[in-house]
Amino acid sequence: MIPSPDEVEAARTPAGGWTRDQLAAWGVPWPPPKGWRQRLADQWHAAQQAPHQDTAPSGPGGGEAPVATPGTVEVPGPEPDWQPAPALGYYVGKNPAFQVSPWQYAASFYRIVAGLTPPLETIAARLRLEVERTWEELGEVDVALFRIQGTEFALSRFVHDEARLFVWLNRSQRDVEAALEVLLGALGVGREAVAFTEDDLKAEQSDTSG
Repeated sequence: MIPSPDEVEAARTPAGGWTRDQLAAWGVPWPPPKGWRQRLADQWHAAQQAPHQDTAPSGPGGGEAPVATPGTVEVPGPEPDWQPAPALGYYVGKNPAFQVSPWQYAASFYRIVAGLTPPLETIAARLRLEVERTWEELGEVDVALFRIQGTEFALSRFVHDEARLFVWLNRSQRDVEAALEVLLGALGVGREAVAFTEDDLKAEQSDTSG
């Protein structure tokens, strides 16, 4: 059941937050993504309006029942225990639909090759990029996909970890160093703007697995 804003507020713990079990009961993943309270509020308000959406205004005589359009099929609303489709990052819950973001689909064509120290906003301003807010299983993410001199890049940054800006390169591009030089040249910065490289990531993963 979707809680009302008052019910959400009343469920706060003495520390001022919400328990993991309580959020799970509302279909909110852990850790809770940015804006989860507003999404619940929007869903609750939409559910309150749903019973009135099919009510037609009364005619001059008043009290007439709404007339159904011939050939239309009414789709019922969601079941009370269905979580929002994008929230099912770990394939849990009773909602049969699992929604994948455009970025989750596009990321399969890219690989992480480096990290940059400048903020995403600064780079977007330099290249006049449009940054899109989307999501993946680990939470909300800001993404920009673009091409420079035929080389396809993507920049991504988790909303919950704004300090790390990842550089993605299309898997068809083999020369990572040449691609980074193209990107840095377009940004007007030097190698000092690179926080880590693909080799650093591999070494980090090797140390973790070891």
